Amino acid sequence: MAANVVLLLAFPLAGSARTEQTVNLTTPQAPDVYDLQHSTIHHGKNWYCAHPRMVTFKYFGGGEIVVGHNHALCDYREDTDAGRSLKLWGAWHDRRTGYYTQAKVLLQRSLDGGRTWAEENEVIVYDEGISSAEKRNFLYQQDSPRESYDMFRPEAVFFFGQAYLPKERDIIPVCFALRSPDKGATWEKVPTIIKHPDGDKNPDGDYIFVLRNCYPVVRMPDRQTLLALVVDVKPGGGPMVYSSRDQGVTWSFLNHVAVDQSLPGRFTYEGLVLLPSGELHCYYLHISSEDQNVQGVKNAICMSVSKDGGKHWSQGVPIVGDGRECWKNPGGPGVDYRSPWPILLKDGRILVIFGRRRMPMGIGGVLSSNGGKTWSKEFVIRDDASSGDIGYPVGAQLDDGRIFTAYYYTLPDGNKFGGTRFIASSSFRLR
Repeated sequence: MAANVVLLLAFPLAGSARTEQTVNLTTPQAPDVYDLQHSTIHHGKNWYCAHPRMVTFKYFGGGEIVVGHNHALCDYREDTDAGRSLKLWGAWHDRRTGYYTQAKVLLQRSLDGGRTWAEENEVIVYDEGISSAEKRNFLYQQDSPRESYDMFRPEAVFFFGQAYLPKERDIIPVCFALRSPDKGATWEKVPTIIKHPDGDKNPDGDYIFVLRNCYPVVRMPDRQTLLALVVDVKPGGGPMVYSSRDQGVTWSFLNHVAVDQSLPGRFTYEGLVLLPSGELHCYYLHISSEDQNVQGVKNAICMSVSKDGGKHWSQGVPIVGDGRECWKNPGGPGVDYRSPWPILLKDGRILVIFGRRRMPMGIGGVLSSNGGKTWSKEFVIRDDASSGDIGYPVGAQLDDGRIFTAYYYTLPDGNKFGGTRFIASSSFRLR
């Protein structure tokens, strides 16, 4: 029996006013997943391959897909590996000492809908392992001329990255963007620096910064405005909309989407979807600093709606929390949701794929058949991961109707700590 839920929707009017509407909704059943196939994009027992959602992804049509990931050597030793502790996999993600300090951004390409990924098509977009001097020379080229690209062409693609510069006993994160006019085969040499709307430092003198994940830039119907989301990483922060009207050469702050006013956590893993009606949807995850329990918005995947091109946003509402019984024999520590990725399907349905880091661990999803008003119970794409260090999915619907998603994953293979971190993919259909 489907559960009845009540959502309080708040939509801003002109200025900062809001209207509230209470809607009684019924949770639809989960869709059937069929024609499901899993495959490997990149695996090497001496490599740590991870976080494709932090790099770049695009489906160009005709079976051509580009998927990026952070790519670093790793021996999976028990004591230390390249000077960093591996006793807890969480330490690998530390931007000061973790795998990212020596990672390259590797872009892979498939020309047959994700079935094969030829090595000759691989491109290194950025290398975090270069020296601090090389990073500064790369990042700060204010007077250098910029290429003239039409970023509304279907071949155009963006990469938003994060560079880390040392400063005394800390690091300075720098968010930057690169453009490619040719499906990621080549990239411009001069980046755009994306800054926090409050500047570089807070009143206490601490550095503040933004983080940009790789969800595709939205191209507005006027063919002049590009919209992208970045995350305000300070306590209580959340997704912010930035806009560009010069083909992505510069980006300006437009508005906040969601802020955790009570400050027990933050909103992150942002994704922006433009519906045919002109409505914008923003999907994001709340991460509580108190515990891992899902309750309402807390620790849930949420959505907000804009009816005016991203200037104002509705109050966030959770879209998950029902149907978790599809994950058999759940238990242990971990989180139910990580790194949601929304996909607007050809028939108008909206699919949100996410990683699950609580036993059983894997990749799941929820589906809306009415423009985000109601969401299905959860469904499982796979639940066989050997570690919680997984997820960050990307994906799209292919020409033949199959849904393709790529993510990083672990399976038992003899390496310690749950096995090698590798890039996997799944393709499936829904009914």
